[in-house]
Amino acid sequence: MTHQTAKSESGIVIGLTYAISFGIYGVFFPFIPLILRAKGFSDAEVGIALSAAGLSSMLGPPIFAHAADRVVQFRRLMPVLLLISTVFVWLLDRSVSVFAAFAALFLLYLFLIPALSLLDSFTMDFILRNHAPDRGRPRAFQDFRVWGSMGFMVPSLGLALAFRGAPLDPSLLVHLTLAITLAAVVCSTFLPPNSPTKHATELPSKQALLAATRRPLRDFFIASFMVGMALGIYFTYFPRFLQEMGCSIVEVGLIINLGVLFEVLLMPFGRRLIDRFGLERIMLIGFLSLPLRMFLMVICPTLPMVIAVQLLHAPLALGLFVSTPVYLQRHAQPSYRHSLQSLNAALVVGLTRFIGPMVGATVIGSMGHLVPIESLVWAIATAGVLAVVAAVVFYRGSRSERAAFGR
Repeated sequence: MTHQTAKSESGIVIGLTYAISFGIYGVFFPFIPLILRAKGFSDAEVGIALSAAGLSSMLGPPIFAHAADRVVQFRRLMPVLLLISTVFVWLLDRSVSVFAAFAALFLLYLFLIPALSLLDSFTMDFILRNHAPDRGRPRAFQDFRVWGSMGFMVPSLGLALAFRGAPLDPSLLVHLTLAITLAAVVCSTFLPPNSPTKHATELPSKQALLAATRRPLRDFFIASFMVGMALGIYFTYFPRFLQEMGCSIVEVGLIINLGVLFEVLLMPFGRRLIDRFGLERIMLIGFLSLPLRMFLMVICPTLPMVIAVQLLHAPLALGLFVSTPVYLQRHAQPSYRHSLQSLNAALVVGLTRFIGPMVGATVIGSMGHLVPIESLVWAIATAGVLAVVAAVVFYRGSRSERAAFGR
């Protein structure tokens, strides 16, 4: 093994790719509603435009997961997807109508979401391929994923320091996103190699879909669909909720990143918590933390409460964002690992991100007689109800699985 291969196989580049790639999430995704609002779109129009992201995310992950499972090494696929994404980030900044914003977001998510979501399945495959019994305990997925959480925080913290007390032009966020995405393109070309399963005859998407229709994955995907709709509403309207409370764009970023800070602090204990309580129980805590967070904001819609409930982002992130890829990996075969992860991405980031903002827009539209912050509270309350249903479905499914396996 050469020195270069040893460095590549150490996983350093994977952690760096997570850090840079999640910088895109940190500097751009939370602020898309505010960027569109600054262009003069109403809250309902913002929800309609953002629903395009879900529609394209239903299509992109399965298509490119098939390529990752069967056709091309991921380190060659990811930089291409990211590079194409930069074009549509630029076009979104120049959109002056809801139709143009819808089209730009549709094409942006078509390429960007698969690049970022497939990084999870690639990383877990890397962990399995590089673990030997004589090397001791393998590294856990969260050991890599934590670098993404830190990468998410850095851009907003940098903007907060640079624009203390000064207004921030939303277009600057777009330009910074372009720079970070290009950096991720360069970094991802140095990812470790992997070998697609070219000899398999069955379509990986068909294998993944069949697995998803059987227990325990069937109950998980139903719950995942419900919580995805809740998250679709929440992520669309939470930044606007903060803006209506008088927060600037910089302050919105700081409040969102406070939750990510708690996530980073919890992540080093993730493996110990999963070993102690079991993966399914940690996931259930994640499911429950979301409606608790939303209902506390609805009952007491004040800035101190909004800041306090960011603490609940930590169990949410560990239980859903980190544990979900691990859970799916346990139920996937090597020939369709990417495709099973992409099926979850298509449902959670895709279909639910299409339906969720539309549901939120419908709720807000029906509350036209209320002031904006009150209609936003109703949208968040709707998301909370959906999250409760998701938690109940997942609990019933996980209890059945434990009974079947005597756990």
